[in-house]
Amino acid sequence: MKKIIFILLCFSQTVFAQHKKKIVKIPVKQPIEEYKTPDDQLLNGTLKDSKWYFDMKNYREGKLYLDKDNTKPDVLNFVDNNKFQININQKNCKSLIKGTYEILKNDGSTTMPMGYHPFKITSPVQKCAADLSNFLSGAVDVSFDENAQIIEMVEGENFPPTVPGH
Repeated sequence: MKKIIFILLCFSQTVFAQHKKKIVKIPVKQPIEEYKTPDDQLLNGTLKDSKWYFDMKNYREGKLYLDKDNTKPDVLNFVDNNKFQININQKNCKSLIKGTYEILKNDGSTTMPMGYHPFKITSPVQKCAADLSNFLSGAVDVSFDENAQIIEMVEGENFPPTVPGH
């Protein structure tokens, strides 16, 4: 009896060892496309190929003013429809900040899309320009006065992400 059970046990082990598991391919879900703001709601076309000057010494926590006065040392250059470049030319800080931008037109409403950040920094952050880089990377309210040729950037509110049901 023991021999029969032993033989059955050995036989079942060889049968299971030769049995290949069927690999089931799980279909990959397509990622949700990021929302693309229509061009008629953006200032990108207006600002492209323009240079705006500012002095980083005058940068106050949460506020930055830019104008067309080229005597100021620091330059924000809107290279094309979506790329920008900032040259910092301070005595103790020479830096270059690069990235992309998507600035909404001010249509009179005070609401912004949740998680809206007009600037995305793509270059490595240098220590002397870290405050400015962090400011630009956050939620920034950008207002552009075409008549006065002034751009005002004010730090907006960074809302934490919300989870439904909590």
